[in-house]
Amino acid sequence: MKKFIVFFASGVLLFYCGMNLEKFITGDFHTLKSEQTVVATTFTQAQEEKTSTQSSNKKKKVTEEKDSPKEESTQPSIQNPEAISLREPFTVMKDFQTEKDAFTWRNLEPAILVNEQVNHLLFREGDIYAYPNQQAQKLSNAKQFHSLMAVSRQTVKSAGKLWYQVAFPDEVLGWVCEDQVTLHNEDYYFYQTGGVQPDLAQVKNLNIEVSISKKRVYVKSGQQTVYTMLCQTARNGYLTPTGIYHVNEYRAKSFWSTFGGADYAVGWKDGGLYLFHSVDKETDSGPYAKSQGLKLGVEGDGVSHGCIQLAIPDAKWFFEQLPTGILVTINE
Repeated sequence: MKKFIVFFASGVLLFYCGMNLEKFITGDFHTLKSEQTVVATTFTQAQEEKTSTQSSNKKKKVTEEKDSPKEESTQPSIQNPEAISLREPFTVMKDFQTEKDAFTWRNLEPAILVNEQVNHLLFREGDIYAYPNQQAQKLSNAKQFHSLMAVSRQTVKSAGKLWYQVAFPDEVLGWVCEDQVTLHNEDYYFYQTGGVQPDLAQVKNLNIEVSISKKRVYVKSGQQTVYTMLCQTARNGYLTPTGIYHVNEYRAKSFWSTFGGADYAVGWKDGGLYLFHSVDKETDSGPYAKSQGLKLGVEGDGVSHGCIQLAIPDAKWFFEQLPTGILVTINE
């Protein structure tokens, strides 16, 4: 009897295991389902927590941005091409940054782009405007630029007239009408190229910096540029040496040698070997070499034998006012 009971119980147990073996293999069992549910819930909770954390961080960042003080603008009052796009027909300057003036130009006739070629023009008279229209806001100190040579890199048409964007030579001041200027694209090297020339005797911590690649000479008071002029440097096969030098005692109102000659020479390296001077002359008695004069300020290959050529009035100004011993830094 006992053997029968053991045999029967064993049979029942084997039958039960056989019936549920597939579920154990495939994982379709209550305990497994429970574990899977916990895992799924945990994953969902993690996703919700992650989303909640991101949302919290975003709100925190917005709050911090609102609470943190805004940095003051370091935008210069007169902007140069490195700070603004020359394609913009409206130049914002300190003189025009008032609530009233900020919206005045919007009601003016739109300007139509004519070209973006470089023009050299003599600013004869009148005002400099924030926008190419005589109803626009005016620059307050425009008179000091009368009779000076400006550089224009954009021409537009507005109210039936041509307007030129003006700079001296890189600081953009605003716009002038064609009636106010005379083009001098063929002889601009006879005029000073940087606007109003300061009295060098009054410039504190005076030093000179030259950029060979940009074809610019920067007259500086410490680190601040007070005057920028167009220049030219060495041609292919010759060298304008880079480095730190000082203005020496060499001066020549006019000179001529086997390499040619020029006027208003000031030495800055090896006596009279490397000089600031005017555009070269074609002969000892002149005239000035137009082909070289029209290269002033033009990037690329230079024209000199190593000296730094300047417009005639700029060279004369250096000859008369640049003191001996002044630091000269020549950069590539």
